[in-house]
Amino acid sequence: MEVLTPRKRVELALNREEPDRVPLDIGSTANFFTNNMFFKLKEHLGIEGKDIKNRPDESAAYYNDDLVESLGGDFRHLFLMPPDSADWTKDEQGCTTNEWGFKKREVDGLVEIVNAPLQEAAIEDLDKYNWPDPYDPGRVRGLKERAEHLYNNTDYAIATRAVSHGIFELSNELRGFQQFLMDMYINKPFTNKLLDKVLDIQMKLHEVLLKDIGPYVQIVEMCDDYGMQTGMLMSPDIWREIFKPRRRDLITFVKTLAPQAKIFHHSCGSIYEIIEDLIEIGVDILNPVQPLAADMDSFRLKQEFGDRLCFHGGIDEQIAFPGDAETLVAEVKTRIDAFAPGGGYIIGPTSNIQDDTSVENVLLYIKTAKEYGRYNKS
Repeated sequence: MEVLTPRKRVELALNREEPDRVPLDIGSTANFFTNNMFFKLKEHLGIEGKDIKNRPDESAAYYNDDLVESLGGDFRHLFLMPPDSADWTKDEQGCTTNEWGFKKREVDGLVEIVNAPLQEAAIEDLDKYNWPDPYDPGRVRGLKERAEHLYNNTDYAIATRAVSHGIFELSNELRGFQQFLMDMYINKPFTNKLLDKVLDIQMKLHEVLLKDIGPYVQIVEMCDDYGMQTGMLMSPDIWREIFKPRRRDLITFVKTLAPQAKIFHHSCGSIYEIIEDLIEIGVDILNPVQPLAADMDSFRLKQEFGDRLCFHGGIDEQIAFPGDAETLVAEVKTRIDAFAPGGGYIIGPTSNIQDDTSVENVLLYIKTAKEYGRYNKS
C-alpha cells in the first residue's frame, strides 16, 4: 500500500475507509499534554520552536507545531486566541481571573476553578453579568494567515476549535456544579436563560472562528462533558430535554460555516445512552471513547456505531499511559484491534497526558501506534 499524505490519510479514516495506517492526532481537544509534560517533552526532543499559548488559564495551555512535527502527528491545529482585554495578573492568592469571571489557580500542575461567580444570582442578574465579548479582535489575529499557510503549503489535516468548555460545563462552572444540577430539575427558567446566554456566546465564537477559515478545515472540534466513570451526570431524558436541542442548533450553525468539515464531539466518561442522539444531531466523530468507563467497551461501540461514527482517542490515560511499557503496548494494540477495522479511527489518548507519564511511554505509544496501526502488515 502506498504511503499517503497526512491529509489524505485522515480523509479516508473520516469517511470510514482504510488508509495506509491509523491516523495519529496530537493536539486536539483533551489530546495533548499538560504544561509540565509539554515542557518535559520539548526539552527531551530539543524543540526550540515558538509556542502558541492559546489557553493561558488551563492545565494544557500550550501548543507547538515543531513538537507535533517531531512526534509525527498527522494534524495541525487552529484555535481562537485569548482576547486583547484579558489580564492574567495573579492576585494575592495566586489566582488569575478569566473573561467568564472564573478565578483559577494551579495546584500540583493542574488548574482548578476556585469560585462560582453566578452561584447566588437570580434570573434578572443574568442580563447584567459581564459576559465575554466574542468579537474581541485578539481572538483571530493571524488566524486566517495560519489557516491559508497550513492548507496551501502543507499536507497535514487541519482541525480547529473555538472553545474548550461546552454549554453544560460553562453553566455548571458559573453556577456551581451542585447548584446547577439542582437548577436543571427545580429552576428551569433560570437554567434555560443561563444556557441560552452561554449558547449565544458560543455561536458567536464559532462564527468568529469559521467565517474566514471554514473552507480550510477538515474537523471542527466541540466539547461538553456529560459523563462520569459510572454513568451520565444527568438522566438521558433531562439531557434530551435541555441540552440536545441546543447542541443540535450549534452543530447546524457550524455546518453552515464549514459544510465540508466533520463535527468532533468530546465528552468524557460513560455516555453510551446518548450516542445515538449525538449521531442524530450531526456528530461525526466521537472522542475520547474512554474505555474504563461503564458501557464504553471499544468493540461494542465499533460494532453498534462504527458504520455512522468515526472514533477518536481511546488510549486509556488513567492506567495505561502512566503504567509499565507492557501495559501501554497492550492497550494500544487492543484499541486498534477494536476501532481500526474498516477505517473510522483516529488514535489518541483519552485526556491530556499528564506528567505522571514518562517521556519514554509517550514515545513508545507513538511508535506502537504507527507500527501496529498499519493496515497492511505484510
